[in-house]
Amino acid sequence: MIVGEEHRQWLIEQRPASILAKAPPTIQEEASYELADSYTPSDKKLEEEKSEDLIMKRADVRFQVENVETNTKNIEKLVLARKGPISRQNLSTATEQISNDITIRVPSSAFSALLYDLSKESKFVDYKRVASQNVTEEYEDIQTRLKTKKEVRDRYVEILKTKAKTVEDILKAEEHIRVLQEEIEAKEGRHNFLKSRVSMSEINLEIYQKVIYKETPSLLEKPYIAKVGEALGNGWSLITSLSLFIINSWPVLILISIVFWAWRRRRRRMIAEEAV
Repeated sequence: MIVGEEHRQWLIEQRPASILAKAPPTIQEEASYELADSYTPSDKKLEEEKSEDLIMKRADVRFQVENVETNTKNIEKLVLARKGPISRQNLSTATEQISNDITIRVPSSAFSALLYDLSKESKFVDYKRVASQNVTEEYEDIQTRLKTKKEVRDRYVEILKTKAKTVEDILKAEEHIRVLQEEIEAKEGRHNFLKSRVSMSEINLEIYQKVIYKETPSLLEKPYIAKVGEALGNGWSLITSLSLFIINSWPVLILISIVFWAWRRRRRRMIAEEAV
């Protein structure tokens, strides 16, 4: 079945000039939802819609503090004052230091100010790494592709409702709609991710506190009463172990008794013979 006149005219208008002379596609000819990817707006339209640059910001910071518990509370107050949440904390204790890994999300407008506030909590800064990425081009490209893909999908939906008559046409139209919908959902996922990262920057902070290493005593002196009780316990354990050993060894004891009885009897007989 040939695609309707309205859809055909729209597809012709969206094609590059190099292929305008070609006939419009039909459903049977893998109708061109692929135009959604090749479609590019004019330079004039891009200039009109151009907005401020979209920047993703991220920082990795590690510094020493006087007291991890106290400074963590101070950091929580600083983050709250900048309207940002703490998404993760990981407190750990080692032999020579106590540390806390903190992941902070903060509005991008307060990113630099919060970094400055955090630096006041430090005693010694090990490192401070700040990175930014301009995603304006990718963000606007995704918006354009999303708009175009949705328009093409909607036209296929309309064709499916009003134009497709045969089973083959219906199945092919539904397949195009399915593929387009998957692509739209993937683009929307990336679009939402970029939007979230641009609006809320991330700070990965590690604070630590030096502690004095104390070795655990290897020997512990026990009082006399404890030693007496332990000795009585050891003696009783020895008695029970010995009795259990004898019980477990009864076959061997019987065999030894038989051998000893036979040897003694034989010896008495030999002595009697010598006396005669």
